[in-house]
Amino acid sequence: MNTVLNVWYGTNEHASLSNLAKREFQDNDGRLYVSVEHAYQSWKSGSFDQVTYSKPWRHGSKFVGRRARTVDNWNIKLMGRLILRSLQNAWFRETLQDLPHDVEFSHTQDRGIWKEEFP
Repeated sequence: MNTVLNVWYGTNEHASLSNLAKREFQDNDGRLYVSVEHAYQSWKSGSFDQVTYSKPWRHGSKFVGRRARTVDNWNIKLMGRLILRSLQNAWFRETLQDLPHDVEFSHTQDRGIWKEEFP
């Protein structure tokens, strides 16, 4: 049986692994993101959103950027790529290495696409 970790920020079960948790990383252009959510909201429309990027992002911040591009699950694939990109954060990488090999991540919440589609 797999170990299930709920990484939804609102539960505080494993919030440090959440897309809202502070886990700084840079993109290919050198932009620094505070969290995966910061990067996701800045890019989810399909192009960089400077207004959303410039908001006062901190640990747990949730600002909504422009409407998400959803054709062919583009937004879901983006979240997956950003989570992988955040692996450049040494703490996050080490935390993941310490987890059981059969771990399954969940994003249990009361509503929204990420309940079923969190990468």
